[in-house]
Amino acid sequence: MDVMGADRPPAEVAAGAVAAAEGLPIQLVLVGRRAALAPSLSSAIEVLDCPGFVDCAEPPVQAARRSDTSIARGIAALAAGEADAFLSPGSTGAVVTTALLRLGRLPGVLRPGLCASLPTLRGEVLVIDVGATADPKPEHFVSFAHLGATYAREVLGIPQPTIGLLNIGTELGKGDRITRAAYELLADRDGFRGNVEPHTVVTERPVDVVVSGGFVGNLFLKALEGGAEAVLAATKAALMSSAQARLGAWLARSALRAVGRKLRYEEHNAAPLLGVAGLVVVAHGRSDARALAGALRRTDQACRAGLIGKLAPRPVAAP
Repeated sequence: MDVMGADRPPAEVAAGAVAAAEGLPIQLVLVGRRAALAPSLSSAIEVLDCPGFVDCAEPPVQAARRSDTSIARGIAALAAGEADAFLSPGSTGAVVTTALLRLGRLPGVLRPGLCASLPTLRGEVLVIDVGATADPKPEHFVSFAHLGATYAREVLGIPQPTIGLLNIGTELGKGDRITRAAYELLADRDGFRGNVEPHTVVTERPVDVVVSGGFVGNLFLKALEGGAEAVLAATKAALMSSAQARLGAWLARSALRAVGRKLRYEEHNAAPLLGVAGLVVVAHGRSDARALAGALRRTDQACRAGLIGKLAPRPVAAP
């Protein structure tokens, strides 16, 4: 696990990761500057010491050319078979570009996709792509659909995942040229349910896997995140606005906690980069110990499911 380049100091990220890993059947290896970690921590756990890290402002292509960063060192260890997975809360662009450069794509995968997990009122939903391929071609959506459906089946245990195309409306012919062409390519796929609108994803959960281009998917994800934070802040302010409101909050505390547990983002903090030849997972840069625990659990699930070996598309038999 990369401990550099997150929003929090490396020592705090490392301590949170070690605490999160307790009780999980994994051997955690930290990647980063040993000098930036607490002495007691760096002596108690294996550390791959490397001097550099990727700043969030550094262009991804430039970062991918460096070999002295924690991202490069961690992905190199994965490529060499020294690790089963690589998890990073650092620069998403640098992780994606470095993974593509050093691991390559799985056979038959046109483009990799970042697959985010969202909590909704009706359970978990996957969104792919949320940032790996910003300017996709129509055929790339077919790869995203295959990768997301395989992840849903093998890791989430959904036997026959349903798929929807993120769009501005559910009617045929909606969307820009790329989206309309992608619809035509997806139309005959098993499990495809057509277009889905953004607001229904979290309220109705019409499908198990939502397919989008990386730019649109990232905007969708960040808009939801910002909206959720705004609602939470407004709710807290209202509940603390008066003695009567505070009493009401106390009386409703069990219900409020239940809603919080249902929509807790920390349990959905692992976004695997599906389609590269190794298990690479991106976590949120603001991850605390609870969020890191969720990311580590999901990464462990993907490892034990043998996900990477099941992602390459199977050849279609000749008629």
